[in-house]
Amino acid sequence: MIYVMIFFAKLLEVAISTIRIVLTGRGNRLVASLLASVEITLWIIVASTVLLGITEDPLRAVAYGLAFTIGIYIGIAIEDKLALGLAQIEIIADIEEASRITGKLRERGYGVTTFFCEGMEGQKLSIVAKILRKDIPHTIKLLKEHEHLFVTITDIRKLSIGNITRRMIQK
Repeated sequence: MIYVMIFFAKLLEVAISTIRIVLTGRGNRLVASLLASVEITLWIIVASTVLLGITEDPLRAVAYGLAFTIGIYIGIAIEDKLALGLAQIEIIADIEEASRITGKLRERGYGVTTFFCEGMEGQKLSIVAKILRKDIPHTIKLLKEHEHLFVTITDIRKLSIGNITRRMIQK
């Protein structure tokens, strides 16, 4: 029973820690601080439980180590599902194709900025959109309808000026 308690408590602590680290990197101070208090409380309880009985029962350390490893994986999976924050998508395409893409993005409520640029095969249009991270899969699905695109997606820590609004995306 003690192994199960150590395993799940440590797993929860590390998952919370992983999410806290991501939120800290995104500048979300309040939530990161609240998660840190839960994290450290769990750590003290679990670490003391493992250390108090480690010489008599070294399998406590094994449960602790396994939970640490799996907790990181689960924390990353949770953060991916939450998809907190913003992203910038830049799409470079032929001018005609880019015009169609820009129209579709604007129909879905994205703010879009375009720039003329030049590639190896001549004039191109660079499309830049700031979107919520949770909208990335919808946007990628839209882009897969087009060929010969160069697409980059970058996480945004903060948007210093302006705002982002989003209309419901038709699935």
